Amino acid sequence: MKDTARPRRIAALVAAAFSCAPGLLATAEEAVEPSRILITNVNIFDGKTEKLTPGAVLVEGNLIKQVGAEIGAPAGAYTLDGGGRTLMPGLIDGHAHVMINAHFDTVEKNMDLTDISLRAVRVMERFLMDGFTAVRDMGGPAFGLARNIDAGFVRGPRLYPSGGFISQTSGHGDFRDRADAGFSIQDAGDLSNFERMGIGNVANGVPECLAATRLNLRNGATQIKIMAGGGGSSRFDPIDTTQFSIEETTAIVGAAEDWGTYVAAHVFNDRSVARLLEAGVKTFEHSFFISEDTMEKIAAAGAYVVPQMWGISPDLARNPLMPADKIPMVKELGEQYADFGRNLLKHKVKVVFASDYVGVFADAERARRYEIWWRTKTFDSNFEVLKQMTSTAGEMLQLSGPRNPYQAGKQGVIEAGAYADLILVDGDPLEDITCIGGTDKWFDAEPEYKLIPTIHLVMKDGAIYRNEIDGKLSPAAVRFSGARYESLLTAPGVPID
Repeated sequence: MKDTARPRRIAALVAAAFSCAPGLLATAEEAVEPSRILITNVNIFDGKTEKLTPGAVLVEGNLIKQVGAEIGAPAGAYTLDGGGRTLMPGLIDGHAHVMINAHFDTVEKNMDLTDISLRAVRVMERFLMDGFTAVRDMGGPAFGLARNIDAGFVRGPRLYPSGGFISQTSGHGDFRDRADAGFSIQDAGDLSNFERMGIGNVANGVPECLAATRLNLRNGATQIKIMAGGGGSSRFDPIDTTQFSIEETTAIVGAAEDWGTYVAAHVFNDRSVARLLEAGVKTFEHSFFISEDTMEKIAAAGAYVVPQMWGISPDLARNPLMPADKIPMVKELGEQYADFGRNLLKHKVKVVFASDYVGVFADAERARRYEIWWRTKTFDSNFEVLKQMTSTAGEMLQLSGPRNPYQAGKQGVIEAGAYADLILVDGDPLEDITCIGGTDKWFDAEPEYKLIPTIHLVMKDGAIYRNEIDGKLSPAAVRFSGARYESLLTAPGVPID
């Protein structure tokens, strides 16, 4: 059984080690580390209901013990006054690439596994400070990062690693340049840096596909990610293509199911989705260009669509990195598929939030915050977007079955027995999405990371990682003041810990 108390014990030791730093941490005499925390005077968004309910929440250990209008403080509980703020589930990002944390060309030509791993620590901290308590990583060597988060050595969300995404030769995960060797299939040792670092695996035929899938499962994958069609971020796989044969895809799905988990697929078009549904794929990443008929089939299968909606935003054309000759196409696609989100809802497709976090820190973080706001415009509902970031996403994470390392409670909801993954915010997110960081600014946003000022408390697994409410409450977590913590997350050359 997983020792859920261990991360909090380790974090407590870290807090004690840094307690001599004036102005950063509560002192040992000031800090209290209760196993029970009663949060009172809050308006609760439970992740499932389109309303806020005044009440209180009792946390015991790493789980929510009780939710109610009034809860008496049990013996030994610490009471935290929420000040009438909104208490809601921690946010969940269903599609990110935390290990691809620089420009693709930089990762391919100038970085190694140490580079991307060290940078990923900062990526994880910023995710957590933005209120995200779980992230599904959809391609990259994030296994060690996940282990160290769970052990308490790195502060970050719960991480669901896929391992290296699996691609056919010429597929969306084949990142070799045309100048690279590889004009003969006999050049088996010719790998891109993406493959050498475990960001992706190129596999062809059933035996290689099985080997790549089983390697990820051996390393600790919670789900498997395949490239089932072309895309916009690689140069030699047109977006309309269908990738992997039905035999290859079925083999990958079978190997994942043998381990009790599932397959997610990068995909855009109907032809690809039809093949994936036949093979048993459970989540469809992006999927912008599918028909309403295909949406109905996905809904009937009980599968999920996980799109980063900024991919069809007209604002994408303002990206300073966008080649001038691509801008007319971007605008045209945005107009043509403007109703994509509304159609998903019309056909009752289960939709999960995705930032598709990838690339340079500030660029990816600006896109993530913009994505929150933009989704409210494309789905016409703050409530729908909030569900996509909480209860629906938490439901999807359970598809990992026995490969899910977090099985003690539900995620994305506030109810008895769920994980104590909570954020406390100023404002009502059902009315104003900016209170969880959503913004209409993207490329014109702040050039570097700043804390979202309306998020005042971030709790994950019953431990508080961001606390601007009560200076005496520091349960098993390092507690920084906002300004100092922000400087640690942004200043070059300053260690995070």
